[in-house]
Amino acid sequence: MKKKTTFLAILCIIIFGWVEAQTLIAHYNFDNSLNDETSTYNLSASSGFTPTFVTGQDGTANGAVTGFASQDFLSTASNFEIDGSEPRTMAAWINANSLPGSGQAIVGLGEQSQYKRWTYGTLGVRSRIEINGKGFNVPSPDFVTGVWYHVAVTFDGTTAKLYVNGELKQTNTTWAVVNTTSAPLKVGNDYNAVSPALSTRGFQGAIDDLRIYTGAANDAFILSLYNNTVLSVNNRNDVSTFKAFPNPVKNRLYFSSNEIASVEIYNLLGAKVIASKVSNGIDMSQLKLGIYLLKCFNSNNEVVGTIKITKN
Repeated sequence: MKKKTTFLAILCIIIFGWVEAQTLIAHYNFDNSLNDETSTYNLSASSGFTPTFVTGQDGTANGAVTGFASQDFLSTASNFEIDGSEPRTMAAWINANSLPGSGQAIVGLGEQSQYKRWTYGTLGVRSRIEINGKGFNVPSPDFVTGVWYHVAVTFDGTTAKLYVNGELKQTNTTWAVVNTTSAPLKVGNDYNAVSPALSTRGFQGAIDDLRIYTGAANDAFILSLYNNTVLSVNNRNDVSTFKAFPNPVKNRLYFSSNEIASVEIYNLLGAKVIASKVSNGIDMSQLKLGIYLLKCFNSNNEVVGTIKITKN
């Protein structure tokens, strides 16, 4: 999925002041790949399943994954790091071909045991979260097949929230019993069966831009994901035709090419922290220590690439 720039300045300020409360631990663009952009939790297909890629929600060719039958799934090789009652955030774009009343899963964790299974998906025409013992849906909107929706769920240890297209739709404050079993992450299915494949609710449709965070995001951050104002950890437009120096940098950063007219600077959680015209370099002195991505634009406001910078 290509990243677009529908930037809202006030929203970015809100996000930046809060964003350290959660950490991106897995991000799947599904751009003809099952790899995790953080390089930690790459996915592989279940036995006999060959996933296919279709046009993503923003029109990117081969930019979303699909092809799940009832027992098909994608999974990580190792146990995922979210378990127990740990706070979490999950968000994705989905486009359903069918909306069965028996439900289907976008993301699954845990095991088929009371309060130990975590399922985020749909039940009929509604977004739904379940922990095998409790579950709830959004009251609206009714999903329609063939339409892309942005869906998200957060859980802070006691309260679960469901979002559709950036809007908070439902809140449940009685979820202190969540005790997700440590297990591999499943995408496109869940742990809703004991045997034979531990999964029978394959997602009948396409999934794009799945992001999972530790910590419970706030309303502004979820809205930013829907509006594409949060940049990916990685970016396909990385280039080697120009360089930034010194790198690591303490105060002022310079570029080897005159092509760069302006930059946007993001931290590794994807929040934009600076937007600046380039005039004899740019001032980096006010940034905290850490690693940043510089999204570089030419004089026509076209993206020419990204550069990773270390701030000392």
